[in-house]
Amino acid sequence: MPEPGAGGRLRRLDRATVLAVMAWTVVVIASLAWNLYNTWETSRDLARREAVAHFNKDQAIRYWASRHGGVYVEVDANTPPNPALEHIPERDLTTPSGRHLTLMNPAYMLRQVMDDYAGLYGIRGRITSLLPLNPDNAADPWEEMALKRFETGERQVFEFVTTDGEPYLRLMQAMITEQSCLKCHGHQGYEVGDVRGGVGIALPLAPYQHTARIAMAIQSLTHAVIWLVGVGGIVLVGMRFRALAAEDVAEQARIAVLHHRLELVLGAVSDGIVGMDQKGAVKFANPAAAAILGYGAGELLDRDLHETVNPPGEPGRILLGGVDSGRIGKMFRRKDGTLVPVELAVSPVSEEGQPVGAVVVFRDVSERLEGERRSRELMEKLAQSNQDLQQFAYSVSHDLQEPLRMVGSYLQLLSRRLGDGLDGDCREFIGFAVDGAARMSRMIADLVEFSRVESRAGPMSQVDVNQVVDDALANLAVAIEDSGADIQVDKPLPAVMGDASQLERLFQNLVGNAIKFRSPDRPPHIQVTAVIFDGMAEFRVSDNGIGIPADSFERIFQVFQRLHSRDRYEGSGIGLAVVRRIVERHGGRVWVESREGVGSVFHLTLPLSNLAASGGN
Repeated sequence: MPEPGAGGRLRRLDRATVLAVMAWTVVVIASLAWNLYNTWETSRDLARREAVAHFNKDQAIRYWASRHGGVYVEVDANTPPNPALEHIPERDLTTPSGRHLTLMNPAYMLRQVMDDYAGLYGIRGRITSLLPLNPDNAADPWEEMALKRFETGERQVFEFVTTDGEPYLRLMQAMITEQSCLKCHGHQGYEVGDVRGGVGIALPLAPYQHTARIAMAIQSLTHAVIWLVGVGGIVLVGMRFRALAAEDVAEQARIAVLHHRLELVLGAVSDGIVGMDQKGAVKFANPAAAAILGYGAGELLDRDLHETVNPPGEPGRILLGGVDSGRIGKMFRRKDGTLVPVELAVSPVSEEGQPVGAVVVFRDVSERLEGERRSRELMEKLAQSNQDLQQFAYSVSHDLQEPLRMVGSYLQLLSRRLGDGLDGDCREFIGFAVDGAARMSRMIADLVEFSRVESRAGPMSQVDVNQVVDDALANLAVAIEDSGADIQVDKPLPAVMGDASQLERLFQNLVGNAIKFRSPDRPPHIQVTAVIFDGMAEFRVSDNGIGIPADSFERIFQVFQRLHSRDRYEGSGIGLAVVRRIVERHGGRVWVESREGVGSVFHLTLPLSNLAASGGN
């Protein structure tokens, strides 16, 4: 069960995680607010710098014009004579060539420059005064406010304002009366050093604010990602710490549950399980171990397990590596002194490379041994019964031959005696009966041969397969000559352990089948080869006959299974069944590979003789 303070510990971890997330959120929000403020102020500072730059440019132009007392330009529609300068005797001049010139004082010239610059770049600037000579230079409300502040001692006014729905930066500096200014404004009563007016500029802020908003959006997105990553990290770390704490809290509970389950498992296992130390003293034993050895619960603890084993001390030798620790059969001595056969496995237990004990698992095999004894007795009786049955089948089939021969002989004798007295149907019926008796006789002979594979089998000995194949081909000499078969034997063939007469019958059946089931379009070509692997010889008998359908590869090895009618190919369908039985008696296997219309390859494996297995033949 979890400790009482476990829930409080987990809750504290949860609160710490929440507080960390909140602190991280505050830090990110503060950073975002500072960066947004700094970005906005930076955009305003850039606007101020640009406004000052434009203002300084205008001032430089005005100072230049003031220093030169103004400039004369040709009169045109955009630059008529300035009415405010009528008191100047040389306001208008005519050149010897007839060009009409008018004097542009600094204010007149700067106003035109500012108007042209505003049209080109949108930045408006102008000169204004509370007592303007030109009514067009009258101050607007903001300029009037700035001019009045100049009278209190200020010399520059900055302000961010909204004009006609658009944001602007308004900048105005006081214009101090200098000696050059008195030429045009002396009659207004100004003296050197008086505030005569101001030079102002209106800078559009929309481009700066647009750039600032983009930067602020990027900063907001970046801070959001950073916040998410931080929160994710805090949550993951919190979850990890919580998992570690939960594991630590639950460890004792899990150990208790596992211990309880282990006791349940050990109690449910029917095998005896005993743990012993290096000296052989029993340190734990499940109920099955106590029951098998006839002890009560707890009686085995601290007993020397060596005393229980017959002969004593066997587990100790196993522990020290003297006996294979796989499953072995032993006799255990019960508490009452009786012996019980067991099958046991001993697994050493090591700590830092040193043996500290062992676990012994054993089971009572009394019932199994008794069952094996009964099975052996049944197998012996079954083997004797099979032998008797084979002998009986051979005797019965042998005894049936005589009546069948008698039936066939008397039917043939009856046919000759009656001669022409028989009509066509009678002679046909007698022919059917004679053929049937002959087929029955052949089938019985084949059955006798099939039974002899086991009942009349000879002893296993080293067999020269080269000689066996030669003898089989000699038995088939007439069929080989009649068919024009080309038979190739890849000699030398390996020697095997087997029954020479049965192997001769085996090869005779395979080669005979290859001749019988030849293609009508070509003479038979038969090849006998062999390969050696893993102590076995694989023989292959290949032909170019009519082939076998793929769905009949297994059926052809069954007794009396025919793929063709008797009017096409003679035989009882037992030859390949005899081949399989001979091969299986020799501990091998047989199979076929074939393609219809191309030919077949019969494979069979036989055990190599000791001489062939060692490299000789």
